[in-house]
Amino acid sequence: MKVAIIGAGFGGLACAYELAKNGVEVVVFEAEDKPGGLALGFKEKNWNWTLEYHYHHWFRSDNAALNLAQDIGHRVFFIRPKTSTYYNGKIYQIDSPFTLMRFNQLPLLDRVKTAFMLSYLKLSPFWRNLEGRTAYDFIVQTAGINSWNVLWGPLFIGKFGNYAKLISATWFWARIHKRSASLGYPEGGFLNFAYNLQKHMTQKYEVSINYKSKVIQIKKRERGLILETSDGSSYVFDKVVCTLPNAYFVKIVEGLPSSYVKKFTKSRSLGAINLVLRLNKSFLEDNTYWLNINDLSMPFLAIVQHTNFMDKKNYGNEHIVYIGNYLPDDHVYFNKSAEELIAEFLPHLKKINQGFSKSWIKKAYVFKAKFAQPIVSVNYSKFIPSFETPIAGVYLCNMQQVYPYDRGTNYAIELGIKVARLILKNGKKKN
Repeated sequence: MKVAIIGAGFGGLACAYELAKNGVEVVVFEAEDKPGGLALGFKEKNWNWTLEYHYHHWFRSDNAALNLAQDIGHRVFFIRPKTSTYYNGKIYQIDSPFTLMRFNQLPLLDRVKTAFMLSYLKLSPFWRNLEGRTAYDFIVQTAGINSWNVLWGPLFIGKFGNYAKLISATWFWARIHKRSASLGYPEGGFLNFAYNLQKHMTQKYEVSINYKSKVIQIKKRERGLILETSDGSSYVFDKVVCTLPNAYFVKIVEGLPSSYVKKFTKSRSLGAINLVLRLNKSFLEDNTYWLNINDLSMPFLAIVQHTNFMDKKNYGNEHIVYIGNYLPDDHVYFNKSAEELIAEFLPHLKKINQGFSKSWIKKAYVFKAKFAQPIVSVNYSKFIPSFETPIAGVYLCNMQQVYPYDRGTNYAIELGIKVARLILKNGKKKN
């Protein structure tokens, strides 16, 4: 059996690895010049480690990712960094029951109710009873309107905009239930991990990866599934796994029923924009790694100082800061340069650190992804397409199928392995 995988993100790589371990010949097609997908990264000359375009980390519960790292012998560091919230002009550490109870911007009773709600979500394995409720309704009814207005509403609105009050309580459950205070990071960065996985499987198994090879069409023919790429090449495979977002998938697969395509119009996503700054001074001087921005007057959702998590010595002793946003793909920020975003963000950054100035910036980058965060509305499970598609032999495996948990490299790996095992199972049935 010969299988094509479209996309060298972690879902595609994990699928390729699982298939190859079971004797399947695999060819991966990737439009970029390196692996990683949404965890794509880069490395500057004075750095020892790579850095992601968009901030990433793992949790203690991310078993699929951690097991894969262990399988290929890749070291993962776990550290408990500091998480804080910017609210009413000040930074407050809120990353434990103790620090929550000290947060005096919320009345004591509301702090207690919020702590109870978080404990319930953390301990309860039952998410299906939340599927028909919005997170807004659940939070207000459980922790109170003050908790929503101060702690959660600014984050939901900052991330989801007009969709904020439509997000499923199941999505909120997953954000709390599976997360750990300690965070993991692969040695050398996620790009280094992806290259290690690539090296491991291409040297040991029958796997090849074609970079700068964009698949533009998939056709079902008598002799098999035909893949056509943008350079005019054509390939024949027995099976195809597509890890592209739904909107791209329906455009490249020939012969999909209109009813199937129509179902995909119900799948909505937001894009991600990250301004990455290489600084000669620390921006978050209190050693905060992750700063939630609970101030809707600010034009960004979070500030993540990566070098308050991973040692700055891995990055030439520079201080690396992400300024993150989730936005509709037609937002004006998608047309702005790094310099234009700096100019827009600078007055707001000065409110957080009064001493900050452009002179701190050694270099800046802006990275954009138009499909980064699915809109997980109530009863989302009804809109998730299955791995098997109406075109026999064509499989779909992307982040819009991750549920009830939130998208991320761990769940991309988990899905990739599931699809690979489904292909192997279907192959055995035919034999």
